[in-house]
Amino acid sequence: MENLRDSIIDYMKVHGENEELFLRDLEQIVEREGDLVFPVLLNVFTQLDFNKTEAKEIWNGIIKRRLEMNEAMGRQVNLLTAICDYLLTVRKSFTHPKMVEMSVFENVEHISKCDSLTGLFNRGYFDEALIGEISRSKRYSTEFSVLFFDLDGFKSINDQAGHLAGDLVLKNIGRLIVNEKRAEDIAARYGGDEFIIILPETNKANTLIKAERIRQKIAELPLSLKDRNIHITVSGGIASYPMDSQDGSELVACADRAMYRSKSEGKNQICLYSHDKRRFVRIDFAGPVQVDLVRESIKPMHSNGKGKDISYSGVLFESRTPFEIGEQLKMHMPIPSNIQSMVLMGTVVRVEKFGDSYDIGVAFILFDGKNRKEIISYLKSRGAANPEVSL
Repeated sequence: MENLRDSIIDYMKVHGENEELFLRDLEQIVEREGDLVFPVLLNVFTQLDFNKTEAKEIWNGIIKRRLEMNEAMGRQVNLLTAICDYLLTVRKSFTHPKMVEMSVFENVEHISKCDSLTGLFNRGYFDEALIGEISRSKRYSTEFSVLFFDLDGFKSINDQAGHLAGDLVLKNIGRLIVNEKRAEDIAARYGGDEFIIILPETNKANTLIKAERIRQKIAELPLSLKDRNIHITVSGGIASYPMDSQDGSELVACADRAMYRSKSEGKNQICLYSHDKRRFVRIDFAGPVQVDLVRESIKPMHSNGKGKDISYSGVLFESRTPFEIGEQLKMHMPIPSNIQSMVLMGTVVRVEKFGDSYDIGVAFILFDGKNRKEIISYLKSRGAANPEVSL
């Protein structure tokens, strides 16, 4: 009897919210065990005892009632709702129902959706959520982005410090992601050391800002096990719907490919997916950069920096001023143009402290056709054969 009860509960846990699969497997148990299943099944759901004949009659009545409710309401009705409705209004078996096993139903939804180690959603739930987000974005003509993270050197942590250290890393990164994401974002553990986030109504530029903030905080995460310090970094890739793909699996693959580009270019960074397969080119760029911090209703703050490198998509410069990720900058760049030094707008996406100064990474925005041509021309003049990469 206990084995039968355990089998029923196990099927509930495995199938989670997919009640159709649960009912299908339940039929197989009935074929194997006979009518003895029904009193055990009802006891699991209601904590009430029935004989075999009565229990079978009640269960068949519940299934029939559920089909009637599905048809009347035009949607799938939860099995628990059908049980309550049948026993309260049709058979009237009790007036104060207590749905049990309570411990099972309190945990089964969490078990079916979440990764037990990190507390994030699991891959199965993520796949369903991605389908839902695509449908929502199609309906309302909105965009969203997918951010794919992979830990750098995670295998060596497991090999050198043991699996407890690996688990510690995964737990803490999961906790950090939960704290950093918005309420509407959906974060999941996608694989062993892979994490993925859906960011509804978020374009690539804003996703890059959020991704850089998470990347930087992970790099600064203080971890230790048995007096051994553990340092971990992540590489990430970003792809957006509908720009990069309108298919869920392909969209994830795009973000994954962008992540691998991050790995190939030195790790501990974030790359945007591009349909252009050419390598993302950066050129050394030494020279003064005049920077104005633009804030609404606040007088712009002026600062000077020193250029380090430049690409079609952004610039890296050294500054004594610790700008914050997400702030918008107006930069006077000493790039020769037909009229004067170029003025470009950008968003801070990366801040790294080195001694008394900071490396500030800026992604270009408000990039008009003239500036686009000037940047490409400049990069080509410096030896970049294929400088243009689409954002």
